[in-house]
Amino acid sequence: METSKNSSDAGSVNQEQDKVHFLCKVAAESFKNDDIQTALRKFKKAYMLSCKVSDKKFQNICLFNLGAAYICVGKLKKALKCLLKSTTEGGAQDRNGDLFFNLAVTYDEMKEYGKAVKFYEKSINVYGLDEINNISDALIKLGYCFVSLGDLPSAAHSFRLAGHSYQKIDYKEDAAMAMREAANYMIKSKTFSKTEVLQTLDSCLVLCERLSDKQLLGTLYNHLGLHYAETECFSQSRKCFSESMNLCRGTQFSVRKMAVLLQNLGAVDNALHQYEKSLGCHAEAADMYGTLGERNAQGQCLCNLAFAYSQLRKYKMAEFYYLQAMNAFVDSGDLLKQCQVSEGLGATYFCLGNQDQAIFYYKQALTLFGKSKETSDIPRERILAKLTDAIEYKLAKGHPVSE
Repeated sequence: METSKNSSDAGSVNQEQDKVHFLCKVAAESFKNDDIQTALRKFKKAYMLSCKVSDKKFQNICLFNLGAAYICVGKLKKALKCLLKSTTEGGAQDRNGDLFFNLAVTYDEMKEYGKAVKFYEKSINVYGLDEINNISDALIKLGYCFVSLGDLPSAAHSFRLAGHSYQKIDYKEDAAMAMREAANYMIKSKTFSKTEVLQTLDSCLVLCERLSDKQLLGTLYNHLGLHYAETECFSQSRKCFSESMNLCRGTQFSVRKMAVLLQNLGAVDNALHQYEKSLGCHAEAADMYGTLGERNAQGQCLCNLAFAYSQLRKYKMAEFYYLQAMNAFVDSGDLLKQCQVSEGLGATYFCLGNQDQAIFYYKQALTLFGKSKETSDIPRERILAKLTDAIEYKLAKGHPVSE
């Protein structure tokens, strides 16, 4: 009888295990088909059945799957409970990279970034050399956790490592995006040398040459253009913006995206003192923003256009576009930009020999600066110096200064 009972129990256990395997298989298929609710129900049922089996490792696998399903439906506390329980039921899964990764994701979603960092780092250390794709993904998520914690140097380091890891498995697009993020946070952290930043940007540029997705390339080249401009490598910046422009022409790209590119390209031309070349970009971008009803962005382009004309000594054209820019910034309520336009108008009228108007606009710029939320005193001191020069120049000519 005893032997018969044992044999029956073993058969029952095997049946339960087969049912659990089947349920897990169905759940996994549901996941692939984005039927998350069905997957959750099947994983729940699989776990309930696994509790009838003495093999704790078997239960842990079901707990892990159930925890992963709870993450997908946003039930983070339940996910955390399942995942943590899977480490204590029948012994800790101390070499399971996926478990550590899912714990990290759960804490990440709960905005407990310190704990998330701990488990992302554990998963990275545990994953094997044949799991570089998982290591890369964990490094990306780790990078954004560091960003949330305000640790930008560590974020940059994580993104750069992710970029190198993706290159090892020939994930070109992911590698390029990771290197771009690395450069972005290297610049923002202000702790890396210009050489290090440029090396990272150049690496991303090389990767871009191997990509075929035009939309992604257009975005990457635009970002690279901005970053090269931030490092004052304006010639390289212009090349990137031009590449982006060439890729983004066509009906599949938005008017706004084209306006942004034209605005950036014009700004770089100004920085390169290629003012004649910049005029068309500024004017076209201003027209596009006007069509979109984005008055502030339109004002910025008009201001850039006015500046370019002033540098070409076409002061009447500069006056016209500065006044147009002022109207745009008044409409958008941007006091600081109104201050900048007033300063530009002051300089323009000074060059036109109209000292009264120059003094008026410099005074207006100071008033607007005082009303703005700008905390730096540098612009105020610069405007004040220009106002003083204008007053002294007028007095030297023997003309009284009006109040």
